[in-house]
Amino acid sequence: MGEKTVPSRSFQWQFVTFFRILFASHLLYSGGAYIFFGWVPSAFFNPASPVGHFMVELDKVGLYPLVKYIEFTLGLLALANRFTPLVAVMEFPITVMIAYLNIVVEGSHGARHYYTGVQELVINGMVLLGYGAYYRSMLNIRNEPRWLWQTPDSKPTENSNGTTAMVLFFVGFMALVMAASWFMGSADRRLPPRDWLPPLASFIAMLALRFASRPATGDRA
Repeated sequence: MGEKTVPSRSFQWQFVTFFRILFASHLLYSGGAYIFFGWVPSAFFNPASPVGHFMVELDKVGLYPLVKYIEFTLGLLALANRFTPLVAVMEFPITVMIAYLNIVVEGSHGARHYYTGVQELVINGMVLLGYGAYYRSMLNIRNEPRWLWQTPDSKPTENSNGTTAMVLFFVGFMALVMAASWFMGSADRRLPPRDWLPPLASFIAMLALRFASRPATGDRA
């Protein structure tokens, strides 16, 4: 019998692991430089940089530090190969923002910005691709609801009183929405349609779908 290829030594494993560690190192460097040394990009101090203005405003409302702490935490998880598919997804919106700011907003100010933007997209993208099998069920065109503790191919839990329970839930939900809208809103903004109309329309639409998909009487066992 021929020797079997050890999965953890295959090209796929080496390729994806390289990008995972590279991905982690970028996150740790970016987050750690700010957390431990207070480092910020030079654009912070450039009044002519639109990205600098953007980051300064993020810093004023506390979002810039939050992003850096998130990046550092995600970097630790990626380095330890813990929850890596989730880490790659969580970081991707930040990556897209970085790429947009560098390529679209700051690109005309120097070629370095193009390199930074493309680099971040490629590294994050390679990790997403390398763990892509874990996202496969999310790429189905249509999916049925399943709780977090269920598998995608599991059968839904049957409940003869499901509609009654849902009506009771909706009544309580709407009571909470209406109370919050009334007591937490200013005098001129109590119970605006945007507070109560979307949940009411959603509930009616859900009921319509529920009864439209109900099997005919003759089809029941």
